[in-house]
Parts: sequence; C-alpha cells; structure tokens
Amino acid sequence: MATSLLKRGENAIVLFTYGKYFRKKQDGSGSTGNWVIDEKRNCDKVVIYNRTQQGNQVYVAKRAGITPSKESGRFVIQLDNIQYFGSTYFNWLQFSGSRNPVRYLYVPSQPRGRRRGNDDSGVNLELLASAE
Repeated sequence: MATSLLKRGENAIVLFTYGKYFRKKQDGSGSTGNWVIDEKRNCDKVVIYNRTQQGNQVYVAKRAGITPSKESGRFVIQLDNIQYFGSTYFNWLQFSGSRNPVRYLYVPSQPRGRRRGNDDSGVNLELLASAE
C-alpha cells in the first residue's frame, strides 16, 4: 500500500498514470501532468504508480512546484529527486485504496495505541526490486 512509502507525519499525493506525461530527467528532476488537483494543498512527496507493459512501477519524488496545464482546470506537477522504488503486484485499488487516479494520503505522527521508539521506516514487502 502507498502509505508504507511514507514516514510518520508525512503526506503525499499518489498518482496513477500510464506514463504519457511522466517525464524523468537524468538529474532526477521531471514532471507529470494534466491532473485535476487541489493546487493549494501541500504535499511532502509525490508517489507515482506507473502502469507499463513490464509491470506496475513505483516512483517517489519531492514536489518542486505546480504549473497550470494547457488543459483548463488541470495542473502539471514539477518533481525533484525522482527515485525508482520498485515494482508491485498490487493493482491500483489495492495500492492506493481508491479508484480515483489522484489520492491524498497522510500518515499520522503518532499512531494510536503504539509507543514511541518503534521502527517507522515503512518498507512495503510487496514492492519488489527491479529484475533488470
């Protein structure tokens, strides 16, 4: 699930794409675009679920900015530090918990009923390393 990619207290926008507007440059910057999103909503991370013929690729990036798209009411998200996290067997609904291609997630700073000092790295064992 996408929440396992976040540390405690982090929030993210999680996007489903087939990669048509997803751009990743050699320096780790890039963009993904034409999203109907709340441009005023602040997010620490951008999680990209990119469905390809090779599988469901997962990328994590820092949101660098938002610019209006050429399509009215839509936006392009500028990205920094794009990192390939791995691939997953989860379908989009299992991964995000929503059928909508845009999902906002937040992991609380202190989970209910748990004590401090527990590991909060949040690694999802369903995400597999690339077989390349």
